[in-house]
Amino acid sequence: MITSTEIQQYQSPKYDTHFATAHKAGQIAWYPWVGKQYPTSVCKVLVILESHYINRERNNIGALALPDFTRRIVAEQIIPQYYWKSNTFNNLTACLSGRNFPPEEMHHLWEKAALYNFVQCPMESPDARPVAQDFEIGWKAFLTVTDILRPDVCIFAGFAAISYLDKLPAGLQVTGTTPWEKEEINGTYPRPCFTIVTPHGTLKGAAVKHPGRFFTIDKWHAVLQKQIPQAVRDLSL
Repeated sequence: MITSTEIQQYQSPKYDTHFATAHKAGQIAWYPWVGKQYPTSVCKVLVILESHYINRERNNIGALALPDFTRRIVAEQIIPQYYWKSNTFNNLTACLSGRNFPPEEMHHLWEKAALYNFVQCPMESPDARPVAQDFEIGWKAFLTVTDILRPDVCIFAGFAAISYLDKLPAGLQVTGTTPWEKEEINGTYPRPCFTIVTPHGTLKGAAVKHPGRFFTIDKWHAVLQKQIPQAVRDLSL
C-alpha cells in the first residue's frame, strides 16, 4: 500500500490545514492533489475531473471513505511501482502536455498542477452518472477549493459541470461557455474559453471532453493550446 511519505515526494502540504477544516465542515469529501511546485507556479492550474466511483474489482470502498483518496489515485499513476493503467489519467496527462509520458515520467507534469474531482460522492459503478443535486453540491465545493488554492486557470476534464450552470451558488458566475465551436471532435463540440467570477477573484476556464474513451489527444490538446496557451506551456516545460 502506498504510504503518505511516498505521496509527499511529489505533493505539497501547504494547504492541508485549510482542506482539513473544509473536510471537517462537510464542504469537501476528499483533499485535492496539489503538486509540490503548484504553490510557486506563475500560472496556477487546477484540473477538474468529474467523479470517483466504486470499483469492486479493486475493492476500493474502504479507501473511498478516506480524505486522501484523490491523492492516492494520482500518486498511483506517477509512482512507477504502484502504477496501474488508467485510460482517463493517461489521456488527460497527454492532453495537458501534448505528449505521452511513460509512468516513470508522469510526475513531471503532476508536480506542477492541482487536481480534484468535482462530484463529492462516489458513483456506484463506472457507468453510473451524477444527478443534478450532485452538481449543485459540486459547485459549492468548487467555491471552497478555489478559495483555498486560488488557481489562475481551471481545466474541466468533461463538460458535465458546465452544463449545470443553473446550479451555481450565490457569489459564483460562469460566463462565455457559448457559442460552441462549429467543428466537432469525438462527437462533441469544443466550448470556448470562459470566465469564472468568484468572491476571491476571476479565473479562466477551459474544458475538454472527458478523456476516458473515444478521445483524440492531439485535437483536444490543440484546443487547450489555443485557449489557454500559457497554462499549457507551463505544464509542458
